[in-house]
Amino acid sequence: MGNWWRDLRYGLRMLANNKGFTAVAILALALGIGPNVAIFSIIWATFLAPLPYPDADQLVVVWTKVRGERSPSRSDDYLQYLAHSKSFQRLDFASWHILHLTNPDHLPDETTGLPDTPGYFTKNQGLRMALGRDFLPEEGIPGKDHEVVLTHRLWLERFHGDPAILGKPILIDDQPYTVVGVLEAGVRDRVPGVQFGVPLALTPGMHTPEWGNIFGRLKPRVTIAQAQAELSVIDRQLAATRSGDLPKDAWTISVEPLKNDWVDKKLVQNLWLLLAAVGFVLLIACANLANLLLAKGSSRQQELAVRAAMGATRRQIFAQLITESLTLAILGGAVGIALGWVILKLAIALLPNLGTAEAVIQLNLPVLYFALGVTLLAGVLFGCAPAWQAARLNLSETLKQGSRSVTGRGRMRTQGLLVMAEFALALTLLAGAGMALHSFWNLTQIDLGVRTDNIVTGWMETRRHDFTNPDQISADARQLLDKVRSLPGVQSAALATNMPLDGNGSFPFSIVGHPVAVVDRPVADYQIVTPSYFVTFGVRLVQGRLLNDDDRAGAPQVVIVSQSFVDRFLHGVNPLDQRLLLGKLVPNQRPGPASEWQVVGVFHDIRNGQHLTDKAAPQIFIPYWQVPWPWTGLAVRTVLGPGLISGSLRDVVAHTLTGYSFTHVRTMQHMVNTQMTGDRFGMVLFAGFAVLALLLSALGIYGVMAFAVVQRSHEIGLRMALGAQQRDVVLLILTDGMKLALTGAGIGLVGVIVLGHLMRSTLYGIHSVDLGSLAVVALALVAVAVVASYVPARRSARVDPIIALRQE
Repeated sequence: MGNWWRDLRYGLRMLANNKGFTAVAILALALGIGPNVAIFSIIWATFLAPLPYPDADQLVVVWTKVRGERSPSRSDDYLQYLAHSKSFQRLDFASWHILHLTNPDHLPDETTGLPDTPGYFTKNQGLRMALGRDFLPEEGIPGKDHEVVLTHRLWLERFHGDPAILGKPILIDDQPYTVVGVLEAGVRDRVPGVQFGVPLALTPGMHTPEWGNIFGRLKPRVTIAQAQAELSVIDRQLAATRSGDLPKDAWTISVEPLKNDWVDKKLVQNLWLLLAAVGFVLLIACANLANLLLAKGSSRQQELAVRAAMGATRRQIFAQLITESLTLAILGGAVGIALGWVILKLAIALLPNLGTAEAVIQLNLPVLYFALGVTLLAGVLFGCAPAWQAARLNLSETLKQGSRSVTGRGRMRTQGLLVMAEFALALTLLAGAGMALHSFWNLTQIDLGVRTDNIVTGWMETRRHDFTNPDQISADARQLLDKVRSLPGVQSAALATNMPLDGNGSFPFSIVGHPVAVVDRPVADYQIVTPSYFVTFGVRLVQGRLLNDDDRAGAPQVVIVSQSFVDRFLHGVNPLDQRLLLGKLVPNQRPGPASEWQVVGVFHDIRNGQHLTDKAAPQIFIPYWQVPWPWTGLAVRTVLGPGLISGSLRDVVAHTLTGYSFTHVRTMQHMVNTQMTGDRFGMVLFAGFAVLALLLSALGIYGVMAFAVVQRSHEIGLRMALGAQQRDVVLLILTDGMKLALTGAGIGLVGVIVLGHLMRSTLYGIHSVDLGSLAVVALALVAVAVVASYVPARRSARVDPIIALRQE
């Protein structure tokens, strides 16, 4: 310990005496460690950190899947699972039916909440109350379900932290609810938009039209596999109660851990790739520092030789230099943590929705442990080569040289290998950034099938369940559209059961003249739209006609289909001669008896998946005036900004349709940008880290070439004394530098191929090796290498041969 303390003090003095070298070294190391700290902070918070719930490993989500795709669960099914399963301590249901606070003027507020079964907050998730209590079991009975629990955030922001709020009524969907509790500050405050809960009233044995998610807490020592097996048996028994439009094996049940269940898999892969990328940046920084220390070691040869002559062993010299490297690494690591914090703040601004409220992205203890490990690893990586070289000094030869430096071929060869490694890593990173950039460009060029400019959309929601009068629904819709169109700046307005890029319902059908068994009928996405939908969104007609106002109740039933529908189901026939068999659509009921619908048009495909890269699914558009539907979205093409029109739209909906609210107001361009956020996030960070790697590599080759010029000053002077011109000397040094850069880039091609295969599933429209972007980044890398080599080469050409020879 005494020797280590002595080595540390001596190392600190050496660093203090070489302030310029120390500053450059700390900066280079911080540039390597900072990005690693930032990206690991995101990874840790996103899917590595334990969930902030008691016994979180017991928490599961029970998904209903239709043909392998996740689907909301029926509350009727939930009640059966609850009654017959034995694997769970708790099984709770969270409805998807969104509620809204009501303003004093009796208009809906933006603040939303969801109905949950009593006990979900405290007994399932293990949350604590800041005030009051959770819902009581009897409050899950119809007629006794008008209580509300607030999040801590809502309590502070809307009710000013008033402890007397307990027992007071507040308006939710214009109905009085009594506040019975306030949750402690924490995870529920971060759930986007959902800031209160009310009891979900479900009556066993009675059909309740609720859809949502099922959350469970397993009993101790019960595994997910056991719970899965038990619920699968119960689910098979429930198959007979479901719609007969799909085969029984199309419905499955899946019990999955709550942890990471909503995290986007593409985001996870991008984050791991980014961590690998910043790892490359750190390796490049370490190679740079190793080169700096090797160069600096030549000026310390006399000092180390004298120490060896006075009895210092090679082990002691090695330990001294490693201690200095670790000291330098710790200083660089401290600056790197601060830099990582800055990068983290910038990255959060670009970060897509993680799909989990549990993620708290910050510098915490696990992240600091990671930073310490990276720092110590970096110190060993860049310190070993110089320390090993110094410990193997030829004592007698070094002392004979006096004050002149001695540089062996081994030292120069080591520096050259480090530069080649830097350029290999840099090319790999640059190629990855080029592929990410090219992929993002391809995304921006996707034909969405609709116009997205100047369109504001929103969703009209209601708790009203009396939809037995389709004529009244149609009349209300016409009145609403007339009032919206009369607003200043509105060019057109339309109603649709879903908006583009926001998903569709699916519906089984068959083609008249091609009978199939009910369970074997194909499925297509469908939308119910008003005729103005096509003008509002600029939908392109391929064949036939679009829907119009003549397609109303009492007129022949007609539909239009997408081009992908024709390609898949009507290939080789005239689609306008075909009729489809569709079950009768009735709100809150299963489809009724099938009837014939004439295909009158074909429209250009509209992208409607969870991501822009999802292929356009076959679609059927049904006239709204023939099937009036109570739950729709409203789309408005306007010359005004969304902030100017959204308030007017809310007022019109609230005053025209009793019991309705207008929520989730956003522009179509915002929806496009949201779907591209993850790709933009990866592209920007990849590009930023690649540029950083390029700069560090340029500094590396510049440092090696500059050091080589100093070491070869005698040779250069001799060449010039024998008649060599300045351009010959420049070409000599430039050639040496380019050999290192090109060799490293050639080795980097292997890394490019490997990285391309790893990134393949995250890219769109390019192969695993993108020759175009690879050529561009390779040229950029060569250009940087030329500049970095040319500066010391130009300096070497100005050496006075007399002075150079005299010094030697």
